[in-house]
Amino acid sequence: MANDIKLLRQDLVVRGRLLLGFAAVVFLATGLAGCGSVGSLAEGDAFVAPNKYAMYTCPELNDRAKAVQARQVELEQVMDRAAQGAGGAFVNAIAYRTEYAQTRGELRLLAKAEEERQCAVRSQWSSGRAVF
Repeated sequence: MANDIKLLRQDLVVRGRLLLGFAAVVFLATGLAGCGSVGSLAEGDAFVAPNKYAMYTCPELNDRAKAVQARQVELEQVMDRAAQGAGGAFVNAIAYRTEYAQTRGELRLLAKAEEERQCAVRSQWSSGRAVF
């Protein structure tokens, strides 16, 4: 009888640990699923402060946009080179993807700030001057 009670207790402890482990896995998966929902926002918007360029003037916004766009092109080139090698997708995801998403979000934010200030639109057909 004492052995039966002892075995029953051990069985309950093992089942409790399994249940606790299962609950931890479910909790972790739920938390990570929340991280995946960041992708439902515009990519990179989660990495950029909304009013980051509130005090910038039009020339400062233009200069910053050029610098960010140059960095984006540089990241695209580096990511393309890394993708050609073995494990390139992993390297891109670990090393470059976050910064690339940040530059995309920053470019969107810069475009929005330029539009709000009615700055001259950057275009291949634009002279860079506003008409007032």
